[in-house]
Amino acid sequence: MPVEELLPAGGLNFVASVEGAGAHSADDVFQKFWDAFDLPDYFGWNWPALHDCLRDLGWLPCDQYLLVISGVDELLPDDQEDRLRLFRTISEAGRKWSYVKHPEGKEAGKFGIVMLCDDSNFEEILSIFGSLLNS
Repeated sequence: MPVEELLPAGGLNFVASVEGAGAHSADDVFQKFWDAFDLPDYFGWNWPALHDCLRDLGWLPCDQYLLVISGVDELLPDDQEDRLRLFRTISEAGRKWSYVKHPEGKEAGKFGIVMLCDDSNFEEILSIFGSLLNS
């Protein structure tokens, strides 16, 4: 499915694109999210700060947000603890923004996440996010 089909036809939309390749440390991840989201100056360059910023997004007033992570399986390949922290942060941000009630009674997701990975790692990534979403 083309990414454009995930966005609503109208309204103000924001797309953040993060490339997993080259993100070998937490600081690399923070830099990639800093660049993709144009994080505010008060961003603290740590996991709680990334969590707070993705759950707030007040500096980016939009109707819809889309996070596209290419090479999600390449993020933090040698640090499974920080990788799980990142995945939990993304999952919780998505959960926080999942549904927004509109005056006409419709509910729509406000924060979409698209993750792309190598076919050989798909089941592992699916399993990790499945357990996070069911916790």
